[in-house]
Amino acid sequence: MFDIVTQGFKDASLKLKGQTRLTEENISPALDTVRRSLLDADVDYGVVKNFLESVRTSALGSVVHTKAKTADLKASAGDHFIKLCHDELLNLLGGQQARIEKNPKGPTVILLVGLQGAGKTTHAAKLARLLKETQNMRPLLIAADVYRPAAREQLKVLGERIDVPVFTLETSDAVEIARKGLEFARQEWLDLVIVDTAGRLAVDDTLMTEIENIKSAVQPQNVLLVIDAMIGQDAVRTASAFDQRVNLTGVILTKLDGDTRGGAALSIKKVTGKNILFTGVGESLERLEEFRPEGMATRILGMGDVVGLMQDFSKAIDEEEAARSAGRMMEGHFDFNDFLGMLQSIQKMGPLKDIISKTPLAGQLNQQDLDKVDDREMVRVAAIVRSMTRAERENPELLLPKTPDGRSRHQRIARGSGRTEKDVKDLVERFMQMKQMMGLFTGGLGGGLLGKIPGMGGLNQLANMAKMMRGGGMGAMGGLPGMAGMGGMGGMMGGFGGGRGGLSTQDLAEINRQRKKKKEEKKARSKGRR
Repeated sequence: MFDIVTQGFKDASLKLKGQTRLTEENISPALDTVRRSLLDADVDYGVVKNFLESVRTSALGSVVHTKAKTADLKASAGDHFIKLCHDELLNLLGGQQARIEKNPKGPTVILLVGLQGAGKTTHAAKLARLLKETQNMRPLLIAADVYRPAAREQLKVLGERIDVPVFTLETSDAVEIARKGLEFARQEWLDLVIVDTAGRLAVDDTLMTEIENIKSAVQPQNVLLVIDAMIGQDAVRTASAFDQRVNLTGVILTKLDGDTRGGAALSIKKVTGKNILFTGVGESLERLEEFRPEGMATRILGMGDVVGLMQDFSKAIDEEEAARSAGRMMEGHFDFNDFLGMLQSIQKMGPLKDIISKTPLAGQLNQQDLDKVDDREMVRVAAIVRSMTRAERENPELLLPKTPDGRSRHQRIARGSGRTEKDVKDLVERFMQMKQMMGLFTGGLGGGLLGKIPGMGGLNQLANMAKMMRGGGMGAMGGLPGMAGMGGMGGMMGGFGGGRGGLSTQDLAEINRQRKKKKEEKKARSKGRR
């Protein structure tokens, strides 16, 4: 998503490298680069023209302060250019985050409209699930698509999966189904009604008339257009056509995880005046996100979206289990069971490529590196861990190559997981390096380096994981710096892609020095007790 646009902004920034001020001469090549990337991404021509003119006017009408009050902080002309592009992108995407309008006097009604094949039925269930979990709403799904074969049955199946009731009638009158469904919601004290309507292959008067009649019957607070981001500028034209007839209040943009160039997302707000409220980023029912203009703007510029990443993380983890795991780590305990739990949490957050794109270091990676990210590596690593015995998971030292039966254990695990003996050996080595780093920073009984600094306890895990991540990579990714802070997964899986070792010589020397120091202190305490 937005790969072309992101690369365009990176190239534009490079053209301004070394410049101390923005002038007409040096900003024109940068803007030309941005123009080409936006047009290649199928952004509306008028939107592109206005965007570039706004950036040009702001750039030439302002003073660039290249040096801050402290001597070690500097801002280049390129930094200032990107800041201006960020502000304009934020404006282009709608500024503040938009939310659904709620009904204070009864059920909040959301009417979903769109063309056939846009994903209305699936996204009706996705939206019900999202609002149920994030806003504690009690939803009802109304199956009012009476034309598409099995549409109503499909919504019933989806409703069962998310434990949400589905209302429909054995009639071909969609207006009656919608009206009686709303009455049912009031009787059952449900506070959210989502109406799934029929679509067509193209906008026609029959479709629009039916939607207008349904809208009149249920008086929705929200009329959301579900539209496929893959169709580019056709998405904007379709949105305009629907808006003229039924007065849209917002848009759900689907398939943003696919091979889309992003033109629709960057054009819809400016052309139609309607905000994007939600984005579909995957096929599973949990893959619907609230659209945050700020997060999308920073991702387009290659700066990641930390807030979005933390939201994904909070959805994926079990807070109680995470607290227990953190406590174990702070006490110096970390085994393959903990590691497997970390793997499973990351898998719940979605595709690795999406996760990496939300990290602050995403801008340092080129597209070739990101294209090499393979989610299957996590499955392969998990298979190795699951092929271990309970004793091996709880006592990783049993798997060290120098132990008497370490080699035979590696052979057995390799056969059970379908991997090579070298894969198992590399995973164990990286795991032990990570465990040593956790012992150094979190301290265990001896107290870690960071743990001795007041208020730094919560940063221990981040520090050692970032250290570890600078080692191996995800499959063929090698030692990607952009994976820093991802919980040490890159270092674990680097053995499958020939990545570098997880720790430098200096790191290992420091670990050994600290271990030797702890042994000496323990020995001294033992002598003192005698």
